[in-house]
Formats: sequence, structure tokens, C-alpha cells
Amino acid sequence: MAPRRPGPWRWDGKTVRPFRGGVSLEDRGFRYGHHVFESVATRSGRILLGEEHLDLLELSARRHGIPLSGALRSALSSFLTSRVFPDGMLRIYLTAGSGEVSSRIRKPACYLVHAPARFPFLPEIRRGWSLDFPGTPFLGGTWGEKNGNYLPHVQILHEARQRGLDEAVVTDARGRVLSCATGNLLVWLPSGKRPRLVTPPAACGAREGAVLGWVKRRHDVGERVLRAADLLGAVALAVTNSRLGVMPVSSLGGRIPPRPDLPLGLARDYLFVHGLHGRP
Repeated sequence: MAPRRPGPWRWDGKTVRPFRGGVSLEDRGFRYGHHVFESVATRSGRILLGEEHLDLLELSARRHGIPLSGALRSALSSFLTSRVFPDGMLRIYLTAGSGEVSSRIRKPACYLVHAPARFPFLPEIRRGWSLDFPGTPFLGGTWGEKNGNYLPHVQILHEARQRGLDEAVVTDARGRVLSCATGNLLVWLPSGKRPRLVTPPAACGAREGAVLGWVKRRHDVGERVLRAADLLGAVALAVTNSRLGVMPVSSLGGRIPPRPDLPLGLARDYLFVHGLHGRP
């Protein structure tokens, strides 16, 4: 018999507790997509970058007018550090709670769900991922937000997989690179003897991610408006998100970047720092 999955859990106003109910059909997160979320990796019994994810959840909540109280933040932090989770992804959803579309948010709701996930090991990381550009740009205005309007991300990723690719690079209507469908982009641009590491700027609508933040704290990462030609001329690229960590890009539009050692070294560093051991 398969082991029972942990959770789900819900904030009850004082603490995070297990619950067996469902999300109310009156909840604005369900009715209008008025919610924000974060996806946290749980690997080898560890929560990876838990506080960084809570910082991003709080930032998203503020942007969408959903109050995240100090009591809730403290309860979530305590919950993340007091449990041992199996390998997988813990998703934290903060919703506007019950009410009409324009009514004041008085009692936001918070739910947590854990699900198994397949994490990449060293053989896949060495092979890297294949990327290309989707046929049409993203025309909305909330690409970098992890909110209830996440369907465009799912659709673009699905289309990439249908083409035999691992991911897709997303651009806006002006041709500016935003990110991948479900991850941030790191780009090593040619710059003399030492390539320059950059990422698309959040001001243009790029995603904000906990793993990208981890890279920025350890390396000099500049923000630069990038276009398809910049990526096609890059010496190396990588995709980052909570499930992948750092995934080197082996090809973009059929072109093979010439310096795979750069993202591979960063990927190994991520595994080492977090006490993760990839299979040889």
C-alpha cells in the first residue's frame, strides 16, 4: 500500500492544522481567482528556501490587496520548520476568502497542499534542457505573478512539451524576454574573458523566484532587458525554479550554447549548499 500523503492543512486563525474539508465555493480564490501562491520544495527531509518563499508570498499578497498578518506569517514559518516532509512540493495558497468581488478582505484563507514531485538528478542536469520560443508572445500584464491567473503558464509549457521540448522562453508584445513558462532565466552573455551573468528585470514583468534570489545573493547577477537575439548569442543559459534548482540549457531553438560548464557549476553548487546529492 502506498504511504498516505501528508496534509492538506488550513490556517484556522491561530495555527496551521490538518483539515478534511474543501475550499468553500464562496471563496474568492475559487470564484474569481483572487489568490496568490508559492511552491516550496521539500527534499531529503528539508524545506528549501522556506523563508524566502514566505517573503515572496507576502509581496504578492500585498500587490493583490490580501492581508497577510504577522500571526499568519509566524504560524507558516513555524509550520515549515517543525515538520519533516517527504520529497515533493508544498504549495501555499493565500486567498481573499469569502465575499463579493469588491468587498473588503476581512478574513483571508490559507491552505497548504503537499504532493510528490520528481526532482532532477545529475544525469538529467548534465544533459540539460531544450528550449525554444513559443509562436505568440504573452499579451497580459501579470506574467511575473503567482496568482489565480496561472493558466497561460500552464498552456505555454504544455505547448512546449507537445513539441518535444522541456520549456519555452516567453516574451512580451514588445519582444522583451520575461522568463520561461514556469521558471526564471539566467543568461551568460559574452563579455571579454569573463561572461556576464544577467536575468530579465522584474520591472518588465519577469518572474520573481526564491532560487533566483539565492543565485543573486551568491553571484553578481545584473538585470538587463533581453531579446531573442541576446539569448541566441549567449554563451550559456539556465532555468531556475524550486523543483529544478538550477537546470542548464542544452539547446535553444536548436542552437547549443558553447559554455555548458557555467550553469553546470552553478547547479552543482546549489545541490551542495542544500545538502542534496545527485546520482552520479
